[in-house]
Amino acid sequence: MPVHDHVLDEAEEHHRLVVTLGPQGTDASHVARRFPKVELARSFPEAMQTAWERDAAALICAGFLERGRRGATDCWVDLHFRWNGRMQLRSCWAEPTKPMGIAVSPVVTGCAERVRLVALHPATSAFADRYLPGVPRHYVVAKPLAVEMTARGQADACIGSLDVLAATDLVVVHVLTPDMVWCLYTPSTPPADAAVVA
Repeated sequence: MPVHDHVLDEAEEHHRLVVTLGPQGTDASHVARRFPKVELARSFPEAMQTAWERDAAALICAGFLERGRRGATDCWVDLHFRWNGRMQLRSCWAEPTKPMGIAVSPVVTGCAERVRLVALHPATSAFADRYLPGVPRHYVVAKPLAVEMTARGQADACIGSLDVLAATDLVVVHVLTPDMVWCLYTPSTPPADAAVVA
């Protein structure tokens, strides 16, 4: 049995609810499908807060990164340290993400110079550096939102999971299959005096 399967089985015995990043279609929702009860949050910080308040588990991606106009505004290590003493890192493991791709609008297919804006999650920036260097970026909190934005014509390209891209007319020009590290947290103190910190 792979290590992460043992971790997930053990977690199921102690925590029926796992809170992680939504919407449906995120890698987090895909990994969390192994748990009996999952609740999707709008952000990883919200997932951590909810898990602590409800004595649940939080499934957090080590690739968590938020960007604003002037650079990184939050990341996994900051989240991890903010919750020190309240949420305990119970286990972590690596597994492949869902296959993802760089996709473009049909109107720019075959003409990279026409890509004027790429929608992406900040954690996938290295792929934009490699395949779409110099193209301005619009950052979103989850890859399905990047796909949605591009499908609506608000961006010319995006980086998204192949299963989400399949429901659109976007054209996949590169397929990516990276691994990701996942962290499972559980409350380390009773949440009776819960306060918003995230």
